[in-house]
Amino acid sequence: MLKIYEKILIVLTTITVLSTNTVLAQRDGDAFRTYSPYTLYGIGDMYRQGSIANKAMGGINYGARDPLGINSYNPAALSIQDSLVVMLDFAVGSKNIYSKSSLSKTSANTFYFDYVDFSLRIAPNLTVNVGLSPVSDVGYDIERKETDPDEIYQYGDIRYSYSGEGGVNQLHWGAGYRLFSKFSVGVNMHYYFGSINRYYSIEYLTSQSFGNIFSESRTRISKIGLTFGAQFHTRLNSATFLTVGAIYQPKTVLPVRKEITTITVGDISTDTSRNVSVNVNDIFMPTTLGLGFTLRRTDKLVFGADYTYQDWSKFNMDASSHSFSFTPGKSHTFNAGIEYTPRANNLKNNFRRWNYRAGLRYSKTFMNCNGQNIIEQSLTIGAGIPLTRRLGSKINVAIEAGQRGTIKNGLIKETFVTFSMGINIFDIWFQKFQFN
Repeated sequence: MLKIYEKILIVLTTITVLSTNTVLAQRDGDAFRTYSPYTLYGIGDMYRQGSIANKAMGGINYGARDPLGINSYNPAALSIQDSLVVMLDFAVGSKNIYSKSSLSKTSANTFYFDYVDFSLRIAPNLTVNVGLSPVSDVGYDIERKETDPDEIYQYGDIRYSYSGEGGVNQLHWGAGYRLFSKFSVGVNMHYYFGSINRYYSIEYLTSQSFGNIFSESRTRISKIGLTFGAQFHTRLNSATFLTVGAIYQPKTVLPVRKEITTITVGDISTDTSRNVSVNVNDIFMPTTLGLGFTLRRTDKLVFGADYTYQDWSKFNMDASSHSFSFTPGKSHTFNAGIEYTPRANNLKNNFRRWNYRAGLRYSKTFMNCNGQNIIEQSLTIGAGIPLTRRLGSKINVAIEAGQRGTIKNGLIKETFVTFSMGINIFDIWFQKFQFN
């Protein structure tokens, strides 16, 4: 039997390898974690945090409190973990995106690392957690030609190209502490890191009088932030349990190092200019407030709902040279989900021990394009499949289908289907055996 320190070394090695692979994959320009023209702005698509089990329930997190799973998004939930138990949870995902405007249609498929989390109790009522997950994703490749007759008459045919890749990741350390019998608190410390590369070009296709312009912007991010969580948990009657949870994440300014290189290529000469800007303070992780609850009926039924508020209104979206106007604002997100387990202790029929999950999500996002608020909505389904008869190890799967945006006002409507799969390894490390 492996000793405790050997098991911890294996877990930390696994997290390190996955961290390295995530960073390397992010630098591969052909391996987008997402593909959407809405990632033209800011730090891109915000990643939906939470375990696969919670994502299958519409993405609820704040009141989720499960002794067989890791809820690192609200660190107060970590305190429910048993003193003999350690857990490792990691996941991957894929996303199919179908985009259309009033003029064209396109589709894309991405495959990505989702997250890895490890947790164990280190003292009475105190559980710690370490993990890695994306925060945001950038991925787009757009090309358009000039349609203004006056511009075409003066300059000839012009082609504009926009592309981008990268995103922000976080390595987080968390702790959850049961302060009183019915009240737990927690804190997460995040180390945000990553890079976002954007490329922009103007090419004069039929005129030799103007130089083609190629611009590259590289933004590097590195910063530490905090998230605070709390949960109130109580028994309503002999079979029903209520948990109310909340998180608060203060605004975290992300000082960045931004390098812009512009090359002008003409018939005779090539000009290159570079500009380096350090500590641009209008890029940040916004103030986030979240509130939610879950109702659990023994081991059979769980229902929960969440609300999340974020204020992006003063974010520098770097929206120059793009084809439509953009204004950041405040986002409001609602999540709700349910889980049903026919019979958790049935050792004969494995299907009756499965967790069957479903949920929904509605978000008024922070994006306002051409005067139109961008709405995102989706439905989710999933399952938890036990790997063993007695311990809590599971394969968790989640499918999310939804849409974002509209074709009105020259915008783009996206329909997406996301498939995620994770493995939650549940083990007992600290039990003393009479024979070894």
